[in-house]
Amino acid sequence: MWSWVKPKKTYSSVFLYSCIAVSLLTLVFTMFLSRQFAQSAMDEINKSNQEKMNQVVKTSEFTLQKLRQFALRIYSDENIALWINMSENDYSPLSLNKAADSVREFMSSEPFIDGIYLFNFSLGQIYTSDSSIYTIQDFDDQAMLNYIKSQKTPYLQFVNHEVKDESHLALVVPAAGPNQNYHGFVAILFSKPLLNEHMLQISEEDHNKFFIEGKNKEFILGNTDAALTEALIETDKPQAAEQGWKWESGNETWSIQTAQLPIEGWKVYHLSPISLWQAKITKIRTEIIGSSIILLFALLLFLFWQSYRSLKPISDLAFQLQIKLGKKHPMEQTANANNEIQWIHSGFHLLVEQIEQLDLSIKSSKALVKEDFLRQWIFNSKASGPVEAFIRSETKILQTGSFRMAVVRLESYGRFKECYDFASRKLLRYALGNIMVEVLANHGFDAETADFSSDHLVVLISSPASGEDSAPVIEAMEEVRAQIRRWLKLELHAAVSSVLHMEDNVHTVYTLMYELTLIGFIYNEDRVFTSEDLERYQLGEDSKLDEDLLKQVIYSVHLKNDKALKSYLDDLTLHMQALSYEECKLQLTHIIYSIMKSFKNYKTFQGMKSIHTFLEQFATIGEVNSWLYGELLQIMDQHRKKNASSRKDEVAAEMIEYVRNHLHNSMLSVDDIAAHVSISVNYARQIFKESFECSLSDYITNQRIEYAIKLLTTTDWTVADITEQSGFQTKSTFYSLFKRATGMTPNQYRTENTQDKT
Repeated sequence: MWSWVKPKKTYSSVFLYSCIAVSLLTLVFTMFLSRQFAQSAMDEINKSNQEKMNQVVKTSEFTLQKLRQFALRIYSDENIALWINMSENDYSPLSLNKAADSVREFMSSEPFIDGIYLFNFSLGQIYTSDSSIYTIQDFDDQAMLNYIKSQKTPYLQFVNHEVKDESHLALVVPAAGPNQNYHGFVAILFSKPLLNEHMLQISEEDHNKFFIEGKNKEFILGNTDAALTEALIETDKPQAAEQGWKWESGNETWSIQTAQLPIEGWKVYHLSPISLWQAKITKIRTEIIGSSIILLFALLLFLFWQSYRSLKPISDLAFQLQIKLGKKHPMEQTANANNEIQWIHSGFHLLVEQIEQLDLSIKSSKALVKEDFLRQWIFNSKASGPVEAFIRSETKILQTGSFRMAVVRLESYGRFKECYDFASRKLLRYALGNIMVEVLANHGFDAETADFSSDHLVVLISSPASGEDSAPVIEAMEEVRAQIRRWLKLELHAAVSSVLHMEDNVHTVYTLMYELTLIGFIYNEDRVFTSEDLERYQLGEDSKLDEDLLKQVIYSVHLKNDKALKSYLDDLTLHMQALSYEECKLQLTHIIYSIMKSFKNYKTFQGMKSIHTFLEQFATIGEVNSWLYGELLQIMDQHRKKNASSRKDEVAAEMIEYVRNHLHNSMLSVDDIAAHVSISVNYARQIFKESFECSLSDYITNQRIEYAIKLLTTTDWTVADITEQSGFQTKSTFYSLFKRATGMTPNQYRTENTQDKT
């Protein structure tokens, strides 16, 4: 049946299958997206309501505590205290005037206050904020008098109080009745509308409701109507009400969050109408589905046009291949004789095979082995016998017995990483190495490069027997910088060592040369540096900085802990106030230099040509501290803005390359790898575990074991040489890990695999 319906032409069948696939995928994706949106929207609304509830609780606690303190200030005011505690024997009309002035002053300074009562039971008088004075019998707010006489609470407590059909929140100071030997009291009436607006943040446009319930289940504050309030008070609340719950009242369903005001013993309810959310969510879901249908029709039209325009030439190409290959081709005898794609596949099969053979030949090239051995030599300080023999036979840098080492570092490496992805950076470093070798060859030097998958490359340069004069090498390296700037648009810093020999510790020289490439950043010098510059490059040797504290500063940035960062920075710069200007400047240079090295993958500090010159624009240590704190916060923000999911594969690939290029370094650690990709150690482990389903430490060990197996089966090196070249620190560690992985000792493995091959 399908054979009758199936189109004969390739572009028609492709269009039909594409329509079915796109329609199904669009349908599934639309339903999934709308459902996820609805769930996400509800979660975000609940989260937003909970956050608003928490904010209201904090604001309420703060406001009520502030009003208590204000009430105590009123009670302890000298003029007010004098009048409310005055007896008939020392009565003075002037004291009442002073108390009245103080009352008016407090009324004007606190907008929440509607009224203030001053009670003097010794005189039998009551003064109110509307400048009226009453006797105990004539006072029109007898409810307040009864409350003062009956109150027994040991602390200041807010209560509901109605005066002239208007409800207030009242507070009496002190919190004890006159029967406890207090003759003077201050009663303060607070405005409930203002408390609703500022404390509960209630606005007229907000459809949400707030309700504060007292200890006796009475209405305290809120914007709920009487019917809703009464229904909520009488309903049975769930035991886990703090987690949020749903409540139906009439025709409305409410989402309710509950919190406690512990000092008052009040409960705060936040009510949000679910129907309002659902209406908005349903509207957006409908828009999503409608948009998806329109998009589907647009995609189908595009697919038809694209199939006709792009796939029709395939039929013509298949027809030409049939003619070219002839009727004797094996395809004519198979069931796919009429399949156009199969004819094209068969026609290009030979070309694919040739490309695969070429790719295999490139991978097996000696150039990769040579670069790997050069990295081993640099990491292990001195070359082992097999490595030295290979370098002497396959390179020309040791023909005279001496050579020089140059380190070339990319300026603004953080900006370089942002502009190019992982593959592009690797290709550019490869091009950079080729240009260096070619330029040095034009100056008469044989050279080999080693890429460390970081911000720098190492160049080993042959040196003539009488090669003490460094001027030709420096001139050649200056030409290298000029050509790189011209062709690759990259800025370089370079440092060249003095003449070295095979027995010298090249790892120490490599470390010093890399440090020298940073002189330009510190002293604003744009040239090729040499070993002679080491005498004046002693940054931090005389510094009395707390290096552990400086490490904590850097670690706080990795953890994105801005409070700890501020504290550590302040501690770090505190002792500098007693130093001379030059000593202070030296220590600040050391701090900025160390931070710049730790965060070289970020562009925050890049573009600064000289630390010394840059520090001259600040007048105080505090200004430097504030500037440095701001720059480090920017690094935190840059790190937060990076999308971890989109970078995960690239970061994992970069970690893999770094491990392979530094496998021979016995001191390689997870900290080094995490610092290279500018993420925390824990996050580096997490990314690697998710990408490769094994820990980063186990991967390093497995790679070393695999490399050792390769050397055992392809070379006649001694086990000691293989241990060193594989990056193991001791032979016992190598034996233990190798036997755990293979079940045999290295010698047993070599013997067994050698016999199998013979």
